[in-house]
Amino acid sequence: MANFRLCLFTLPLITLTFILQPFHVMSDEAMIINVCSKTPNPSLCQTCLHGDPKSATADVKGLATISITCGTRDADKLYTDTDNLYTNTKDPALHNLLDNCWWRFLGARDNIDSAGRMLSDKGSDAAKLAITRDAMPMITYCSDLFKKSPTVAVPKNITDEMNVVSTDCQIILGILSNF
Repeated sequence: MANFRLCLFTLPLITLTFILQPFHVMSDEAMIINVCSKTPNPSLCQTCLHGDPKSATADVKGLATISITCGTRDADKLYTDTDNLYTNTKDPALHNLLDNCWWRFLGARDNIDSAGRMLSDKGSDAAKLAITRDAMPMITYCSDLFKKSPTVAVPKNITDEMNVVSTDCQIILGILSNF
């Protein structure tokens, strides 16, 4: 008799779980769309978040963490490419220009990465500060420096990567504004 009652209780529960499962996935996708709509580049935001399978079950804090990971990855590429160019260029003007930026890009990468630790340890306001006060000024400095030196041919991949990292920072801030 007890087994029959347990079966009557368990069967509807299992059925309900399978019926509601598609709605759970839909709400997570809706959250990603909603969170990314509050950023300056919703498409890049969604590409970043969908690139991590954990985004399917992440809350807003988890999505912010994933966006910080994307920003750190992009900033690392910018730093690596700039450092390689700095080390290998034969153009003295480009070498001098990059001398002011390769280490700033390294600092930006480290500061974006530290925003993840700040988010975990101290909350969204501390993470926002790591981006606005520590990371973004380093990217902005080099962007301004490149604009002030139009005769120096900075490769397009460097300027493109710099723009991506700048956008990543804005996306991170947009997601952090959901707290």
